[in-house]
Amino acid sequence: MCALLLFIWLPSQASSADTSSEERADDVLVLEVVEPFIEMHTGPGRGYPVFNVVEQGETIEILKRKPDWYKVRSADSKTGWTKAAQLAHTLKPTGVPVDLPEVGHGDYLTSSWRVGFTAGQLEGASTFSVTAGYRPFSWAGIELEAGNVFDQSVTSEYYGANVSVEPFTDWLVTPFLSAGAGQFSFDSRQKVLVDDVGSPSYVRLGGGVSYYIGRNFLVRAEFRQYSISTDDGSRGLTAWAIGLNTFF
Repeated sequence: MCALLLFIWLPSQASSADTSSEERADDVLVLEVVEPFIEMHTGPGRGYPVFNVVEQGETIEILKRKPDWYKVRSADSKTGWTKAAQLAHTLKPTGVPVDLPEVGHGDYLTSSWRVGFTAGQLEGASTFSVTAGYRPFSWAGIELEAGNVFDQSVTSEYYGANVSVEPFTDWLVTPFLSAGAGQFSFDSRQKVLVDDVGSPSYVRLGGGVSYYIGRNFLVRAEFRQYSISTDDGSRGLTAWAIGLNTFF
């Protein structure tokens, strides 16, 4: 059963020396649990164990937000993560129910991890890939990619690492630039895109746009230019891809 909470805006109290700057804001949101309790996890996910329970009548402070999870601090200074669903129903001081904000574009900007998939074409051959990325900054990230190239005349697997830069992170439609390196592994019996090379390495440049569509999801479209190293020099290949990413 979801806990009902009472919104109270109060100045932040003095923090301990090891409290992070995000937890020392001038104002924090303080909620009073009115029924029956909420659970605190050690991390933002169901796989993290419950280590504390805040009971009816006690208060918590909201410190940080991730999609579907809130970092909170209890009255006895224990810090943990609470599922957003447990904070979904709240009451204003007037007794009028209100809802906490839903996941939005701001959560995308502050999220660290994302996974997704893409589909597209490389020189007319179909491509499909999966990606996993980490964003150390709101405007830049790194990702690993693994995929396949296939049609009636050629098959290949490829693996690579990419870096992307998104300079205008406050736009819903965000342009980005990317660069990467990796390796193809073409079927030795079907060398159509690249002659006489089984597993060439590559470097690539690309550019595209990301569009935040709501909740934890965004769509990415990208054009890429590959340079593949061969024994006879290098060859350029062009590709495009569109995909769906989720962040957490």
